[in-house]
Amino acid sequence: MFLPEPERHDGTTALWHVEIDLDRHDGIRRHLVKGQPTAPTASLVQIAAEAAASFARDLAPVRYSNLSLPHLLRAPAERWPRRVHVTATRRGDDVDVSIGSPPVNAVPTVEYAQVSVHLCVPETPEMADWHDVDRELAADNRFNGYLLPGDALEALLRTAGPQESLSSVQAIDIPVPADDRELARLLGAHLDLRRYSTRDGEQYTATTADGTVLVRLRGVVSSNRDLSTMRRHRTGAKTPGRAANRKRSTGERDGG
Repeated sequence: MFLPEPERHDGTTALWHVEIDLDRHDGIRRHLVKGQPTAPTASLVQIAAEAAASFARDLAPVRYSNLSLPHLLRAPAERWPRRVHVTATRRGDDVDVSIGSPPVNAVPTVEYAQVSVHLCVPETPEMADWHDVDRELAADNRFNGYLLPGDALEALLRTAGPQESLSSVQAIDIPVPADDRELARLLGAHLDLRRYSTRDGEQYTATTADGTVLVRLRGVVSSNRDLSTMRRHRTGAKTPGRAANRKRSTGERDGG
């Protein structure tokens, strides 16, 4: 779980200030992009799920629409913990969630994720027997306690491309909102990942052996991100080219 007690929560809007550290969230320490600890997309979706669920404890987040991922929540290990703020606004059974870093000195706010979360009464899968969790799954506890199958979601997203190129997802459906371990006990640990084309574009599904859909993705959009540009934007550092141009132009004015 990521969210502490909210700074403000009036039933319609809410605000959280969150400190994410690698000791508490070791899965982020082990999830590297270009050698740096990076919050998995599933973790950002989980934060949105927690924010949305706070508005209606009898409902569960089952769909995430228009997920936008402008920047990676990523930094060298020595620069963690990272502080983020989470805002949420409820519109009926939908909750709009934004996750970003607060502005610091000359560095502006950096948005990590924006998404609309749909709440409803979740499906309850039929369970013929109680499955044993295999040893490999039991050893991976990165997403334990999540309101979604984080490992299944991450595996499905990887079939669409690397995290650093993922920029948006039109819809993520989670019909049975529970973590991977719980779903493995209910439905078995076997998982099939499929990608197929429809009239509406590419779709991705993660299903169990009996065909139960755990995750469905639609409208995955990737782009080539310049991670060095992202670092300059976050730190406020100036690029050598721009600094040199300014120096030359200043010298020309002084000389004239």
